[in-house]
Amino acid sequence: MEQYKPLKGIKVVELSLMVASASCGRMMADWGADVIKVENTKGGDGFRVWPLGIGAPAEDDFNPVFDNLNANKRGISVDTSTEAGRKVVYGLLEDADVFLTNQRTSALERSGLDYASLKERFPKLVMAQLVGYGEKGEEAARPGYDSTAFWARGGFMYSQAIYGDSEETYPLYMPIGFGDVTCAMGLMAATVSAVLAARETGKGDHVTLSLYGTAVWLANVLVTSSQYGYKMPKRRENSSPFGAPYKCSDGRWFMPQVVNIKRDAPAFYRIMGCEEMIDNPVYMNRSNFNKEEICGPVVKRFEKIFATKTAVEWNRLFNESGLCCEILYSYDDILTDPQAIANDFVYHKKYENGKESNLVRSCLRSERMGLPEFKRGPMLGEHTVDVLEELGYTKEEIEQMLADGVVRQHP
Repeated sequence: MEQYKPLKGIKVVELSLMVASASCGRMMADWGADVIKVENTKGGDGFRVWPLGIGAPAEDDFNPVFDNLNANKRGISVDTSTEAGRKVVYGLLEDADVFLTNQRTSALERSGLDYASLKERFPKLVMAQLVGYGEKGEEAARPGYDSTAFWARGGFMYSQAIYGDSEETYPLYMPIGFGDVTCAMGLMAATVSAVLAARETGKGDHVTLSLYGTAVWLANVLVTSSQYGYKMPKRRENSSPFGAPYKCSDGRWFMPQVVNIKRDAPAFYRIMGCEEMIDNPVYMNRSNFNKEEICGPVVKRFEKIFATKTAVEWNRLFNESGLCCEILYSYDDILTDPQAIANDFVYHKKYENGKESNLVRSCLRSERMGLPEFKRGPMLGEHTVDVLEELGYTKEEIEQMLADGVVRQHP
């Protein structure tokens, strides 16, 4: 029986580079959309070779990091700077539901693929565009990556600065791709909503999401609270002792979490052997821990206590008491985490060429669909001829386009 897929029948033409919009396309492909990745003829998406910079493989038929973002798509390689190449893309858009891209509007205008050029020709088309800084303002046309528009401009890097013993401190380094993939999830939600409306009304739309705007939205509690005196970064001596990581006897870090002080703080204090704090109103008022003279000594006391047991022992004690907690994991810990494996968040893949790798699946789940299949990302131009044939090009026309360099087919 054919697997049920909610987005079956949705056609997406993806013109993307690097991570953000490609991630959106991957999730839509997982859920059944026919996603056709359009790449240039001069090497394609730069993310194909990016993994080499961090020591990961980037072979044509074995590119795990690239596949995380591009699995289950088809791929076509086209030179959109040529009239014939643009005609190919227009042909793809004739019956497409979505045109997905993260190219800047100025670049799209040069190829006649900006929304102003497309909306009259394809009135039912939804254009989903990932931008750096938003559509308006003096900086709307600036290029942006997640490291700049999301992490740096969004306040995270500066506001989460690491403070040492000296005055010389450094902002945190951003984790690669987090901003991009976060934007991709939001862009997918907006895009699918616009497609539903387009099918009902016959009118397309231009859906945009910006790296900077997403960062501001994610930080909405902190941005709004900053005008009332709540400042970041927090130091251990002026933040809550209930949500700070503590180093344990085995060198691992453990993080307890208490949000409802009245309900959960007594159990916390009992586990720590600090029962006398339960009857002291100073330690049963969350706002008191914003004061260094109260919070600082408590944190130092807890640090000594947590250092007497392993992280696993503390984790067991807190779980037995029904309190929220977690052991801090590294990224490589996740590869072998039984919980991640049980939920197929990570999985082991054997490629057609016999090579193997651990990959990551999207966290989106559907009971009716079950687990999406995995087909490695397309090699550059792997499906060019097939797609051109679907568009009605003859064998002779395709051969001429290949000879002229208008399109490229993977050998």
